[in-house]
Amino acid sequence: MNGMLRTLGAGLVFSLGVVACGGGGGEQSLNIDYSNLKIALSDEAPLEYARDENQVLAPLRNGVRLTMGASPVPIFTAMPGAANDAPAFSRTTVQIDGVDEADSLKYDGRYIYSARPEVMPASSTAPQLSRNVLDIARTDYTKATVERVNKFVIEGEQNTTPALYLLSASGSTATDFVVALSQYYQAWLLPLNPLIALDRQPDRVTIQLLDVRDPLNVSQAWELEIDGWVSASRVIGETLYLVTSYRSRIPDLVLPADTVEKRENNERLVLRSSASTLLPGYSENGGVRRALVRPTDCLIRRQLARDEGYVDLVVISAIDLRSRRVTAANCLSTNANAIFMSLTSLYITGSGSRPGVTAPITVLHKFQLDGAAFSYRGTGGVPGSLGWSNPSYFMDEHDGDLRILTAADNIYQLSILREKNGGLASVATLPNPARPEPIGKPGESVYAVRFIGDRGYVVTFRLTDPLYVMDLHDASDPRIAGQLETPGFGTYLRPIGPTLSEALLSVGQAVVNGRRDGIKVELFDVRDIAHPRSVGAAVFGKSPSWSEALSDPHAITFLTMPGAGTNVRMALPIHVYDTPSTWAYSGLHLFEISNDPMGTPQLRFQGVLETEAPGDAALLPTYVLPNRGLLQGDSVFAVHGAEYRGRFWQAVTPR
Repeated sequence: MNGMLRTLGAGLVFSLGVVACGGGGGEQSLNIDYSNLKIALSDEAPLEYARDENQVLAPLRNGVRLTMGASPVPIFTAMPGAANDAPAFSRTTVQIDGVDEADSLKYDGRYIYSARPEVMPASSTAPQLSRNVLDIARTDYTKATVERVNKFVIEGEQNTTPALYLLSASGSTATDFVVALSQYYQAWLLPLNPLIALDRQPDRVTIQLLDVRDPLNVSQAWELEIDGWVSASRVIGETLYLVTSYRSRIPDLVLPADTVEKRENNERLVLRSSASTLLPGYSENGGVRRALVRPTDCLIRRQLARDEGYVDLVVISAIDLRSRRVTAANCLSTNANAIFMSLTSLYITGSGSRPGVTAPITVLHKFQLDGAAFSYRGTGGVPGSLGWSNPSYFMDEHDGDLRILTAADNIYQLSILREKNGGLASVATLPNPARPEPIGKPGESVYAVRFIGDRGYVVTFRLTDPLYVMDLHDASDPRIAGQLETPGFGTYLRPIGPTLSEALLSVGQAVVNGRRDGIKVELFDVRDIAHPRSVGAAVFGKSPSWSEALSDPHAITFLTMPGAGTNVRMALPIHVYDTPSTWAYSGLHLFEISNDPMGTPQLRFQGVLETEAPGDAALLPTYVLPNRGLLQGDSVFAVHGAEYRGRFWQAVTPR
């Protein structure tokens, strides 16, 4: 990409074996035996920028060959405010303050912006279809009322519901633009048709900037399309950091290539393929496609065999939303399983291996963020794999060190890594010979992790819920400081208090007779790091009660109330069943966390703002998007698909 800064390593790739091929023209005999191709695995060695285009294009050509002549290659994807005199309001729940995360709903203290699918009625000439819409609803916190004022159809091909960000003018509290991030994605069809990977139409990510300065008259101000599919995104300030994966397509390939003549013709096309064909591109407002990265913008392994290659590139792009331009992009020759982003760093993890070792490792690549630019800082690795649910929460950066929890054969290890000489070197691990106590008991799995400051919290589960509190103040000597066993388990943890070391909130499930039961909310007093204790718990319903919050932290809403001491309110959507076959109701469950006169944290259940109940039209809860609660001052707003409800906090009572 002309004039592009060489910063963030974009284009993480699922490496595929490059094959040695003969020349590609005329009547020359071509090597069409692809049986020796293999995946180029990630390792812990530092990467380097490609010096010439063949270092990148040769393995990409092998990736195309592998998709033609070998088994299908799996794809892994790991997806402002109100007026100054208005009371504080809740925002999207994020892992790191200041690093915004995309969600189906955003709130600026005056308007609710929500993206949802809408089913269109079928007709005699057209089947039933769905489209994505942006709903805009106006709130009045003085009356606890909410009303929808506009429904805007988000045009374009999308097979995901757009995720949203808000963009406000500098110094203003009102939203100027809604950023809608959506996906047109074909790779999921691979199990049905492996040849879809070679389709001429690539997967694409669409970023639409919607002008909402007049909520009654919304229009699209800008559109950016990027080849590939979304792995993750974050926003810091006015910069969108986007991690995408891309699979090269070559037009005119004949499939299936069931004759020597067809295979040789395909091989000629592969050999003639250029950077513009094999590397991802982008376009603005439907205009001409331009290169997103050049070969020399790509980071590669220093040693790559001729029979290794890359099938999928994962690209990291920085996009200035205010100036509406791509400011930086790179690509990496590795797979992308998860990302973690702090205010200053981006870490991308992938699966890898070590020579002579069969057990998997997690390879990490670090990039330093600098406004709308970024730079590669180093690579390292740790044994094991990240958790499958919310893997970014298994990582954290503190004082420049990365803390990461991984598992190998249900044995968990905390690793602390530090940037050193172009790599990520191990500072300490836990357990270790000096501190051999394991994290979790035999057969237990980790369900929740949260790092904050000098502490780490880990929840494991098999039949009970051991909560481990780790003391991380000395990076060279981490230790398990305390633990507590309670029935059930948590899937989301949030430290609460002025210094975030007073209380710990857990949202998860109760367990009865070894079986998962209702939704459980529990508060722990963690002021004494060696002796955590439960100070309150509430369980709602029986199995199969569930909440979106069990897997999506965005479904939980928090608001810190003004005044001295700790006073945090929470809204949690729960679908409550009285018995395995009896759905009772669905609604926002409201809680308040505060301190008693002795300073002990306490949990109080306020009540339920019901959003749906059994009736003639519904015998089971309706799965709708979004299903969220919003808090502002003493008002509570519920968004349940296209329906809205408002109530004052004090008016909400238990059922």
